[in-house]
Amino acid sequence: MSTHLFLDFDGTISNGDIGDELFRTFGSFEPVHSQLIAGDFSVAEYYRQSVALLRSDCTPEAIVEFCDGQSLDAGFAPLVDWCASVDIAVTVVSDGFDAYISPLLKKSGLRDQLKVICNVLEWNDEKFTPSFPGASESCTCFCASCKRNAVINRIGDQDIAIYVGDGRSDACAVEYADVVFAKSSLAAECTRKGIPHHPYRTLSEVRIILQEKVGKGALRTRRQAQLARKRAFEAE
Repeated sequence: MSTHLFLDFDGTISNGDIGDELFRTFGSFEPVHSQLIAGDFSVAEYYRQSVALLRSDCTPEAIVEFCDGQSLDAGFAPLVDWCASVDIAVTVVSDGFDAYISPLLKKSGLRDQLKVICNVLEWNDEKFTPSFPGASESCTCFCASCKRNAVINRIGDQDIAIYVGDGRSDACAVEYADVVFAKSSLAAECTRKGIPHHPYRTLSEVRIILQEKVGKGALRTRRQAQLARKRAFEAE
């Protein structure tokens, strides 16, 4: 039995939604975002439209410079370092894009320690095109990159999955996790669905709670999550 920690990026590792800020800075955030929330089209289509609206000055170099003005949760690095010390594998699962996630993780000095699963912005020297290698036809979650599959494809039957998130794109994945940390709209969704979870504000709080659980030997699988993972794996 092994333990895996899955971390959302925007609003969880990062302070604020950097993907949204990217589209505000280089493109047209509205009205396409409101149309997405209203259910006018899928998340993948929202990304296609938003990327098509990016200005010509949005280049890989410009995004790296943009990232210099963004910040990560101060508790992120200590959490990753502690996980390494107790042999907990850490995976970043995001419905955002590698173009800003990778530079920020490199800036933190932790990129090489982490598995990252996210969408891709492909650059052809003139413009970006989005692709979604984690897409799944069998899941109807509010994602272009299926976070549920990111969880179920990386753990064994008796492994423990810990999930930390904050928003709508995490709402499906937490149903398959044994230990859940939730804030903002994800916390409300967990409460609505009856999913046990730890409310948190910062990743420092997540680390403190996990340290206590590991110290007491209190990390355990959740029967409902195990069954959900089994059903989802069979469906894939």
